[in-house]
Amino acid sequence: MINAQFREGIHILADLWECNPEKLHFVKEVKELMQKAVTESRLTALNDYFFQFKPIGVTGIFVLSQSHFSIHTWPEKNFASIDIFTCGPPEQALKAFEVLCNELQPKRIEKKFLNRMHEGKKIETIKTRNTVIAEKRK
Repeated sequence: MINAQFREGIHILADLWECNPEKLHFVKEVKELMQKAVTESRLTALNDYFFQFKPIGVTGIFVLSQSHFSIHTWPEKNFASIDIFTCGPPEQALKAFEVLCNELQPKRIEKKFLNRMHEGKKIETIKTRNTVIAEKRK
């Protein structure tokens, strides 16, 4: 596979607070959630690696043809940190973010969307649809 397309990218960095802790404990559940996000957003997974902390907590990454999608969980804090970087259509990264948030059900989300690979310009925060994900869930 040749990665011949160079296009602007979107980088999503997010901290998800007060998540459903049962979904953060073990590799099996976390990997399934991330796979669902990859599939529903039509991203292309090339490989993955996950590590199980003892007794609970997970670090995992999907290497994508578009770049990467990673997560780090702290179930004892009901917290997850995610990182999605793609050089494909931004809608794909936004969809993956939305799917993951819908699954983890955070009550508070702190996020930043960055415009990357924009030749001649600095990395900058970009504005996206306000409806991508609710800031607070009830």
